[in-house]
Amino acid sequence: SPHPSRTMSIPDVKPTPKAAEEIPEEGSSDQPHRQVRRRRKSGEVLMARQATVGAGLNQLDSMIGEMYDIKRATLPTTRSVGHRSAASFLLTSALVLALSVLLPMVTHPRELLEAAGWQPSVCDDSCVHANDSACDDGGACRDGSDCGACGAREASLPVPSWAVIVASLVSIAVLSLGVSTVGEMARSAGGSWGRVPLTDATLGTAVLNKFANSAQVREKGLKVLQYVLKAGAYSRLFSAGLTKQLKDLSKATSTARRFFKFCRWVKHFEDLSEARDQSDRVMRLLLYFRVAANFGADWAEDVCSLERVGILPAGTLSVEFMLFAEYCQLALALVEIWVTSARARREAELSLLAEEAGVAAPKLLSQQRKLALVRLELVKFVSDVGKAIFDCELYFAHEGVFIGCALFSGILSTHKNMFKILK
Repeated sequence: SPHPSRTMSIPDVKPTPKAAEEIPEEGSSDQPHRQVRRRRKSGEVLMARQATVGAGLNQLDSMIGEMYDIKRATLPTTRSVGHRSAASFLLTSALVLALSVLLPMVTHPRELLEAAGWQPSVCDDSCVHANDSACDDGGACRDGSDCGACGAREASLPVPSWAVIVASLVSIAVLSLGVSTVGEMARSAGGSWGRVPLTDATLGTAVLNKFANSAQVREKGLKVLQYVLKAGAYSRLFSAGLTKQLKDLSKATSTARRFFKFCRWVKHFEDLSEARDQSDRVMRLLLYFRVAANFGADWAEDVCSLERVGILPAGTLSVEFMLFAEYCQLALALVEIWVTSARARREAELSLLAEEAGVAAPKLLSQQRKLALVRLELVKFVSDVGKAIFDCELYFAHEGVFIGCALFSGILSTHKNMFKILK
């Protein structure tokens, strides 16, 4: 050949005594330390996650499986199983019983109370102005106390509907998270007012500039502003003129948000691969349903936005079509509770395995923060149910609960997007 072959000789390099000491032989007293170092290195490499789409369940399943492989290869033990305390079990049982009563109270309160002996109407002549042929209810007499002249009055419920709805939502959130988890979250709450929760970032010019350059943070920030204005108008603490101005500003903010959300449905096509690759059949169906609900809600909202911003003439879309988008949001919130509950359990298991594997403190802290964020996201989806009940115009809905849930969800969504920017 025109070019002669070249060979490279590799000299024999004997390890120095120091290097030999760093690599102990099999069976030596230093062998466990080498296993610990190997386990830590493997765990840390594994905890470096790649970007994913959708709920990320497939990635979590893979990471948990590999963590168990590392655990079996280094410290063979039985699979860790969490044990609930007796107090946690009793509280969970009590919440299940309470929820079984609260949910029917939300949908059919009068029927249940009548079955328990409650009188749905008030009718007596106990008022001093009764029997004078003039109806004095609501004026000189309390409602129902001038029955002869005014007739029977519908009695008010002994428990306000908003309290029953809120109690039901709180019970669902606690049951989804677990009683012990709620206690753990309550104990870990707090921190510096100048620090973004679950991060080490302190609010300042550089951090605020990052938020300002994020379309998602701005859109969710506008959502918070929208419902703060709406809450101010609903409170009836201001004059009629100021209340009207707050309502108009809330509507204008809602319109501005719509421009950030156009074509958001396109991203859900990426989630199909996660659903297709999911091994569990039930979870695969839930993930497909999640994609369909997301697509339906965002696409229908885009069409509704065309009318809300004035591109389509008012009245072009039917009420039924507008409600379709809201029912998609309700269905999405319900399935997200299920999917995010499964994700939270996997994140908790991964956190425990990472701690057992001796993962370095910074990576372990990062994983624990991801777990906390998923748990907050689960609470947010429960809150979305309270909002969707009103948007779907269900007869037992309450506007005050709707505003409170929407504001709470907006705050959590804003924080989630801040966390993504700063992580």
